[in-house]
Amino acid sequence: MTITSRSSHQRKERDRTNAVLHALVQLGPGPHKSRDIAPLTTMNEEEVRRRLLQLRKAKLCHRPRFGHWELLPAPTTPTGVPGLVHPSTTTLLDVALLLEALHRRTQQAVLLHTYSPVTSERLCIAVAGTHDVSLRHKLAFTPGAVDRLRQAPLDSDAPGLAILANLAGHDTPLRDDLRRIRTARVALTESPLPGWILVSVPLRRLPGAPATPGAEPRVVAAVSIMAPDHAQGDPLVAYGRLMHNAVQAAIETSVVISHPRFATAPAA
Repeated sequence: MTITSRSSHQRKERDRTNAVLHALVQLGPGPHKSRDIAPLTTMNEEEVRRRLLQLRKAKLCHRPRFGHWELLPAPTTPTGVPGLVHPSTTTLLDVALLLEALHRRTQQAVLLHTYSPVTSERLCIAVAGTHDVSLRHKLAFTPGAVDRLRQAPLDSDAPGLAILANLAGHDTPLRDDLRRIRTARVALTESPLPGWILVSVPLRRLPGAPATPGAEPRVVAAVSIMAPDHAQGDPLVAYGRLMHNAVQAAIETSVVISHPRFATAPAA
């Protein structure tokens, strides 16, 4: 077996196990029978049971009684900034994994904004790393900063501009700043919190969400790192490259599920 074929086989195996994990997430709290999990995947019940045993070994689920499977509760994490995530949000497992990975790599707060076509606002739908004591303290003493990070017009700052620059078709004329953002594939502005900057890249599909084969999707969101403004020049360029690479890897390796029950729409 060549390296390429082995890598392809490993990815297929991982994706099938992740599909069973997604099925448990979609079924919600409580124990579920394997025969109820299998229809939410493309696998038969026997293979689903084998994947469930792998998940149990990884301490992601357990079997409270024979034939029933249940997700283990997520480990307790430090409390983040209250009110920062928009209340209409529906959690996507792969999105949370992406943001946590970016936070671990950068040690900075990471935010994901989608947008509302009705109000032309960007909406924060997920965060990671906002439990930092210094960040929480500064947000608490900056009136309105949390509100503006949660929800603001698209042209307010980097996440909205990264979305706005990529909403129009490639043949549509753009103003100079949006054209530069689209070419650079990164937006950089001051954040609503004085002393911090936002570095944002566009996202054309949420990891774990379904995709239309052969179609070039329009931008659906922006991933942002909120960094202290003393991080200038090369570090910010590196943040942009890091986010591009992480986003691409997350989309390529996450499970693309076509079953209607898995089609989670962004907040709007």
